[in-house]
Amino acid sequence: MTPVVRQHGSRPAGILARSAGCLGVLVLAGVLSAVGVVAWFLVEVHHTRQTRSHDAKAAVAASAEHLRARLGDADSDGVLTDQEIDAALGHRHPRSLVRGPARTVLVVQIAASDWAQCYAYTALPSGAVSSKPLEECPPAPSSSRAPLTPRGPTAARAPA
Repeated sequence: MTPVVRQHGSRPAGILARSAGCLGVLVLAGVLSAVGVVAWFLVEVHHTRQTRSHDAKAAVAASAEHLRARLGDADSDGVLTDQEIDAALGHRHPRSLVRGPARTVLVVQIAASDWAQCYAYTALPSGAVSSKPLEECPPAPSSSRAPLTPRGPTAARAPA
């Protein structure tokens, strides 16, 4: 059997080594916790933005459908007058209005929160109104020009 040789003064070095090891584990746990908190925060921010964007898009779609229904009620007699359009639009202003013998096409921008989309509403003489989201909005009429006047054979709005 081999005799065990002890070094004199090795006890303090062992305590110091264990303390350094514990301190290292604590620092590592702290860093991992901080990384976890930052990752959780970033995921929550991303999720909140996605939810807000989804909610805004849903609100725009619901508002567009509500406007289509109001325009459909106004066009029930097959004629969509300027007064009926103004009443249906409320506070909105049309981006464009084109009247023809077979249809009236109205383009309106609808916005909610941080999302906006233009919709083209087509009113037919039968009283049916359809809506279609547009990829891009046509340019808004400039405030320095005369108010938007509809193009087509039927009554144009009188300039204010």
